[in-house]
Amino acid sequence: MTKILLVLAVLVLIVFPAWWLEHAAVPLPAYRTGGFVDYALLIYAVLAVYGSASFGIAIKIVRAKRAMQLLYPFELFKAGLSGVVVAVIAFFTIAGVYGLMTFGEFGRSLWGPVAIFWTIFGALVSAGLALLFYVWPGVGGARMPHS
Repeated sequence: MTKILLVLAVLVLIVFPAWWLEHAAVPLPAYRTGGFVDYALLIYAVLAVYGSASFGIAIKIVRAKRAMQLLYPFELFKAGLSGVVVAVIAFFTIAGVYGLMTFGEFGRSLWGPVAIFWTIFGALVSAGLALLFYVWPGVGGARMPHS
């Protein structure tokens, strides 16, 4: 019973950011053009959130396998969140330098809320993936302490 509840929690943590981004990034049906451009922002946002969290976790798994260490769920969460934070800092530094070169100012739009939502959704995805590794030990060849 506990494993079923944990799987449900994993599904909520992993699916909620994509669901929210879909409702926030895709235009209403009356304003859609009917092409890829309607979903482009959603695809970019989902790739940014899920990709940065997955990249951080993948780096942690590779490093742990090379050192033959055990993986703990909280370490996977920290690795996923670290990947998100590194991606956010890199993206906004590059965007700021680009804005500085083209417009003469570092921050021109609402980058603060974007960074906050990216970090929050990345934390949810990281928690969901870490919980997934806790529920199913050995996923992806990772050795968990209780496996």
